[in-house]
Amino acid sequence: MSIAGKIRFLLLILGACCIGTALSLKNTISKKDLLTHEAAELQDNLHQKENIVNEFLSDPQKIEQAKQFHLNERYGLDFINFYRNIGINLLTYENSELKFWSSFTAFPTGLDGIREGSTFLQLPNGWYEVIRKTKGNYSLVFLIEVKSQYGIQNQFLSNDISPYLLPSQSLSLASFTDTEVYGINKFDGTLLFEVKLKQGYTKSIYATIEVWLWTIGIFSFCLFFNSFCVWLAKRGNLMPATLLLALFFVTLRVTDLEYGWFNHQFNLLIFSPTIYGESFLLPSLGDFLLNVIVLTWLIYFVYKHRDQYRLPSWLVRNKLAGLLLYLVLLVVFGLMAFVIDQIFYGLIINSKINFDITNIINLGWISWISIVILCLVWFNIYLIIVILLEQTRVLNVTNKERLILFLAVFSCYLGYRLATGFNIFFIVYAFFIFIIGWNVYLRNSRFSIGVFTGIFFCLAFISSIKYLNFIDSKEKNKREAIAQKLESTDDPKIISSIESLEVGIYTDSFVADYFKQPALRRSDILQRHINKQFLGGYLSKFEYNLYEYNSLDSSINGQGVPLSYYKQLVQSGSVKASESNFFYRLNDTFGYQNYFGIIPIFQDNHILGTLVIELKSQQYNYNSQLPDILIDRRNKSEDDYSNYSFAFYNYGRLANQSGKYTYKLSGSEFRAEPKKAQIITDSIGYTHLVYMPIASKMIVVSKEKVSYVVRLATLSFFFLVFIIFSVALYSLIWVLKNIDESWGGWFNINRSLMINANKILYKTRIQFSIVLSVVATLLIVGWTTYFYIRDEYRRQQEDFIQEKIRKVQLSYEKSIFNSGLPKASDESIRDFNQFADVNAAYLNLFDVRGNLLYTSLPRIYDFGIIGRKMGAEAYIYLSQMQRSEYIDPNERIGEFKYSSAYAPIRNSMNETVAYIGLPYYANEADYQRKIGLYINTLINIYALVFVAIGILAVFLANQITSPLTFIQDSIRKTKLGQKNQPIQWSRHDEIGSLIKEYNKMIAALEESASKLARSEREIAWREMAKQVAHEIKNPLTPLKLGVQLLEKSWREQDPNFEKKFERFNKSFIEQIDSLASIASEFSNFAKMPDTKLEKLVLLPIIQQARDVFTNTQNVEIYIFNHATVEVVVLGDKDQLLRTFNNLLKNAIEAADPEARCVIKINLMNDEENVFVEVADNGKGIDPEQQDKIFVPNFTTKSSGTGLGLAFVKQAVENAGGTVSFKSFAEVGTTFYLSFPLS
Repeated sequence: MSIAGKIRFLLLILGACCIGTALSLKNTISKKDLLTHEAAELQDNLHQKENIVNEFLSDPQKIEQAKQFHLNERYGLDFINFYRNIGINLLTYENSELKFWSSFTAFPTGLDGIREGSTFLQLPNGWYEVIRKTKGNYSLVFLIEVKSQYGIQNQFLSNDISPYLLPSQSLSLASFTDTEVYGINKFDGTLLFEVKLKQGYTKSIYATIEVWLWTIGIFSFCLFFNSFCVWLAKRGNLMPATLLLALFFVTLRVTDLEYGWFNHQFNLLIFSPTIYGESFLLPSLGDFLLNVIVLTWLIYFVYKHRDQYRLPSWLVRNKLAGLLLYLVLLVVFGLMAFVIDQIFYGLIINSKINFDITNIINLGWISWISIVILCLVWFNIYLIIVILLEQTRVLNVTNKERLILFLAVFSCYLGYRLATGFNIFFIVYAFFIFIIGWNVYLRNSRFSIGVFTGIFFCLAFISSIKYLNFIDSKEKNKREAIAQKLESTDDPKIISSIESLEVGIYTDSFVADYFKQPALRRSDILQRHINKQFLGGYLSKFEYNLYEYNSLDSSINGQGVPLSYYKQLVQSGSVKASESNFFYRLNDTFGYQNYFGIIPIFQDNHILGTLVIELKSQQYNYNSQLPDILIDRRNKSEDDYSNYSFAFYNYGRLANQSGKYTYKLSGSEFRAEPKKAQIITDSIGYTHLVYMPIASKMIVVSKEKVSYVVRLATLSFFFLVFIIFSVALYSLIWVLKNIDESWGGWFNINRSLMINANKILYKTRIQFSIVLSVVATLLIVGWTTYFYIRDEYRRQQEDFIQEKIRKVQLSYEKSIFNSGLPKASDESIRDFNQFADVNAAYLNLFDVRGNLLYTSLPRIYDFGIIGRKMGAEAYIYLSQMQRSEYIDPNERIGEFKYSSAYAPIRNSMNETVAYIGLPYYANEADYQRKIGLYINTLINIYALVFVAIGILAVFLANQITSPLTFIQDSIRKTKLGQKNQPIQWSRHDEIGSLIKEYNKMIAALEESASKLARSEREIAWREMAKQVAHEIKNPLTPLKLGVQLLEKSWREQDPNFEKKFERFNKSFIEQIDSLASIASEFSNFAKMPDTKLEKLVLLPIIQQARDVFTNTQNVEIYIFNHATVEVVVLGDKDQLLRTFNNLLKNAIEAADPEARCVIKINLMNDEENVFVEVADNGKGIDPEQQDKIFVPNFTTKSSGTGLGLAFVKQAVENAGGTVSFKSFAEVGTTFYLSFPLS
């Protein structure tokens, strides 16, 4: 078995082993094994934390330092900086009073519920292992977070095991009803808690290994089938090989789509239909990618063997059939464009993938996979077009006829598009096909930077146009949905939330207890309770008011309007909310929603009072009124309305507006038919979607138009992406090709790199140097600028928050200067909230011990997300270190990072009475937005610069190397033995010096060539004389012997004399013919300069030479005419005929006598030359003899003059052509002849 066969066999074994291992792993590793593995990791990490705590508690010196944490700031800060970063927090108590805390994350209600040693406790925001040690009147309480438990969940807050203990987030705490659990023990071996495996968890290391095993296994099978099909193709079975590979890939994908044996094995986001789903063939983005990959593989296989496919001979000869086939190809190309257009329309419209390529840094890996799919699809289209066009080169159709037919089809379709709706996409697509056709038909598919630059530009232009069109279409649909949503009076999600609200209040025992004895309870406590328990989610965007009434319908706290007012609203036409018993909606609102609920409070069928809740939607500002950390993912809208402006017109007058756009008071500029959305563009760069639910009401949704700079950036982005993709794909194919062909590994690749590096043109080196220098400079400048801008943004944020906290500090000190710090009451809470609103900031006020007094954002404390203490470091800096202000840029809640500023509040006596905190929750989002905008702008600018630099580099390189190109052409025309014209150059520069030396050289060369020619002629004629003497002696010797024998027989009167005479006579004639043949050969060679040049059609001459050997036994001669024009050359007919006779005769003589001799003659052309290939399957030429093959009198046969191939070379050169050959032992020899077209 050959090496290639062994490798194919190993690939088959590798694929089977990988898939078998994956299946075995899936069936062997149970959930219990996963639970054991993950729980063991959790326990080990927990024991490490416990060990750190125990080492601290066992060190008397550290305990003494801990007692001083609230007095010695250095001790406290050192502890915070080390232990908090590894998930360990500390609380120190003196006489049961909290003195020091290392984090405001969580606080126990007191020491009474914490026993000595280790305890597993639930605190407001999660579960902790609490380790307490008491020494005297000091107690140290360590908190090790085990699992967070928040009332709100989002991208920052999640109810998971602490990442300090288990980064994989694969486990959750077990309940009493769970069966498959794993007990987590403390360091001493006693049970602390139990965990279970999360439902649907698939991200274990085993799952990752399984994915890779499947991938490697399937890839190995694909390589095996590909290698086998290549092996079949090399043995002449190309069509069966192609069909077999296609059948394999089709079976692979169809069975996977039908039965899901691969894509359903893993819970991967890329295979989720929630991201993208279109049809049976495209159920997910992952399947889309796999389909494109296998299609690319198959098409590339066909592309690599495109020269071996043959059209039927009747089709090649028939002009009408050729024209019809070419017309069909043009229609196929158009259908491909239509199919691609529809597929990518569905990919953008029917998906939730982020395609905002103007914001590159926010593109996720899903988005980049979609872009790779686009690149692969365009690559496939290019390959298909090249394959089909190259196959049609052999048709009996001229390039002029092809161009006329192409322009006719294009004109017809252009007229159709102008009549139905103009679209530049198909014009650029037609130009893309034209460039490929021009390169195939006129340039013989030669590589050219200019050609591929044009192709990339067309692809980038098409992609950017379709991208912008699809995005605009999707955005219009989105705006229509927004307008219809704004029209809707009752949002189903809001109604559902209202229903939950009224049921919760109606059955809540806390509310009933309040109404039993309202005098003993505060109204703000009731409001805080209802706000925390029931007014989250979708109701958070409503402003609310609560009014309590007793059983006699009188106001309990003396505030609010009479209950009869709301009852009158019910009677005057308010609409009852669907599926609600107590809530109504005011019917005269437009642009906002107003609900009120009249909820009776009962106990044992006895009415205790009535609670009225009024809900009024805030202005339509879709930038959230709350920090992101307080927005529950279950209630967060998937739509982003931050870039939109809204207006509500009632009877043509502006009723409400929101956003950056300034609307006119009158809506006369907006017109639309009822229930039909219409897009209007204004002169200041905005587009408006106008929607009229009824004739008197109108909703306008506005958005800024995409600027031309952004559109240009989109074009440059796609242009760069296609270039990078092409370079990466070419590199991959080149590496695989080198490995596949040489089987020599990286050594051969390195050697090939060195060889190819030496072949790089000077022009290319200049282009590369220019581009590399500019790119390197831009990257260095951009990188430096990025770090500067990043630090500058941070400084700006610090300056902003510092200025803000100083203003807030001075304002609040001024407000309490005379009255002092207010005591807690409903009025003081309202005053503090108003103070926060006036300053447009979230504010917290703490007492001198760090306890929370007031907050403008109570929900973050009510939900127990953080404890009611100020930041630990801030308290140390302000209380112990007596700083006048402190800015903490790295406060964190869960995964939410933000900056906070703190400052002391002093009274009229200049005594610190409180600390005010200003958490800047938006600072990280604001920083990311600004830095993202900078990076996107930089990338878009650099993309344009890269394109411009590439064009400039080509121009400059051509200008620099144009003298070298001129010299190269002159040197190419230099021929020995004839007069060569010197080069004229007027400049006295380096090029001028080079040309001067060149002119001297050709003058000396002519003289040397003349002497060398004379010497060579003398030597050649001496050698030829020897050869002639040798060849003549060979026949003369048997002639002399024959005459002597015949004379002897005559003297001796031999009775068989007549027979001998007849036999000798025949032999004499053969020897004389041999002498005549030798003389003729030398005579013809000597006559070579006597050449009669005339215009000749080459194909009939080749056919005439073939006819001479047609009846030769076991010989097959095929002529393949791939020429696109009638091939006419300038040459001597007799010499060309003898040339092809000699080549065919040599090929037949070199064939194996026991095998069939197959000779293939291929005829091709470009715009300047015709190329003839004569290939045989003979024994080949010995490598040691190949250098002498065209030398006169050299022969590899036992008899012969050695002038045949010398005559071929001279005859071809007389016609202005060249001849060369390649020969491989036991494979065959191919002669390559080229002639200039006449």
